[in-house]
Amino acid sequence: MSRNTAGRRQFLKLCGATGALGVASLSGCAMTSGSTDASMSYVMGRGLQMTKGAPADGSYPASPSQIEMEMPSGEHMEMEAVTVSTIAPTDDSNNYHFMPHVVWVEPGQTVFWEHYHEEGFSERRTHTVTSFGADGLFMRLIPEGASHFDSGYRAGTHGTGDPTIDERFNRKMVGLVGQEGGFGVEFQQKGVYLYYCQNHHMFRMAGAVVVGEIWGENGEMGEDPVGWEPAMAADIHHLAEQDPLHGDALVHQVEELRGFVHAGRAGGGHGMEGGEMDGEHDE
Repeated sequence: MSRNTAGRRQFLKLCGATGALGVASLSGCAMTSGSTDASMSYVMGRGLQMTKGAPADGSYPASPSQIEMEMPSGEHMEMEAVTVSTIAPTDDSNNYHFMPHVVWVEPGQTVFWEHYHEEGFSERRTHTVTSFGADGLFMRLIPEGASHFDSGYRAGTHGTGDPTIDERFNRKMVGLVGQEGGFGVEFQQKGVYLYYCQNHHMFRMAGAVVVGEIWGENGEMGEDPVGWEPAMAADIHHLAEQDPLHGDALVHQVEELRGFVHAGRAGGGHGMEGGEMDGEHDE
C-alpha cells in the first residue's frame, strides 16, 4: 500500500470520509464551527452557476476557458478547460460547494477544478476531487469501464502569492503531501460521473460531470441513455451504510445532483427555485 493510499484510509477513519494539477490530489480535517446544513444563501448573488452547459437550456456543451498558470516547478502551463470552483466560506458555515454542481461536456474536453478566493467570501482551503468508488472507498458512481480519478490533497496555495490564504491548513498540507493548486481530468467516455471532496463530504460537497449529449431534442432522454448507470440508477442508500456518520449527507446531495442531471437543466439547489443561480463566473 502506498503512503498516499494509507493516508487517505487513515483520514476516512478520522473524519468519516477519502489522489493529480494533475490532469487526470486532499486536506486535513478542516472543520469549523457552524451549521452542517448547507445553505445556498451564502453563495447567492455572486454570479456562481449551479450548472454549466445544461442541454435542455440549449447551452450544451459547457464553454471552456483558457487557463494559464505557473507550476510549482516553475514551468508555465496553458490549457483549455471547463472550470469548476471549490467554494470554502469564510463565515464558519461549513457551507462547502463545487460550483457549478453539474457540468455537461463533450468527450475529449477537460474539466479543471480551481480554488476560489474572494476576500470575505471564500478562501483557498484544501480539497479533493475524488470519483465515487476510487480506491474502493464508497460505491462506484461512474460509468463501467471508465477510469477513476482522485486529486489527492490539493492545497490552495498554487501561484497565488496571496497573504490571505489559510496558512494553518494549506502550507502545512503542502509540506506533508507536496501537492498544491488545481486539478484537471480529460473525459473521454460518455456517461455520468459523480465525485466528492473527501474532507468536506460530510457537508454535502459533491458534484457531477456529464460527458456526451445523452438527451434528445428538448432535453428529453432516450430510453437507455449511454452511461446512465450506475450513477443515476444504483441504490445510493449504500453510501449511508458505507459511512454511518456522514453517509446520509452524501445521499441527500447525490439525490439533488441526480435531479439536475435528469432534468438536463438548472434546478432548485438546496431548496432554491430553478434559475436563481444563473450567470457566469470564471476566476
